[in-house]
Amino acid sequence: MPAPRRPRLHRPVLLAAAAVSATVALTSCSADTAGEADTDGPSVGAVEIRDTSIDAEPTGATPDDPSSAYGNATLNFTAINTDPAESDTLVSITSPAASSVTLDATAEQLVVEPGTSIAAGQPVENVGGDGSGADRPFTVAVELADGELQPGTSVAVTFRFERAGEVTVDVPFDVVEPDDLDRSSRPLPPAVEPG
Repeated sequence: MPAPRRPRLHRPVLLAAAAVSATVALTSCSADTAGEADTDGPSVGAVEIRDTSIDAEPTGATPDDPSSAYGNATLNFTAINTDPAESDTLVSITSPAASSVTLDATAEQLVVEPGTSIAAGQPVENVGGDGSGADRPFTVAVELADGELQPGTSVAVTFRFERAGEVTVDVPFDVVEPDDLDRSSRPLPPAVEPG
């Protein structure tokens, strides 16, 4: 009496099973990678832009009035250089929502040394700072163009760096009372350890 035959799996069934296994593995990896990417801000080259906002004072009737105008606007941000060896320099900031953007900073304050950060409108904390201008925040004044700009909306702002190039960031716009424009009491951004 011959031995019973084992059922044969056809090649298409085996290929389908392998494809399902590969798809599950790739999906898991991409979900993990996406979760990690969310912790960083927008970046160009080795420069990351974080903690962005534009604050302005209402100059119209009320902040809720669509015809309200806004003045004394300032751009706040931190730029972090993740390159362990090369410095970079912030060259300019522009926005289609602004008739002008003025950087009130020294040339030294616009240089982002390797593994450090520069900041506008908020404290700078760099580990091992040497007391140079890069360890002090500077001011970026924004002359907002006329239009329908409202609190809670975002403004496209383009940062241009000498080495890294340009990156455009959607920056949240907020209206504050004049006494609230001092951001020095806000928490410091995380310290940047040299790479």
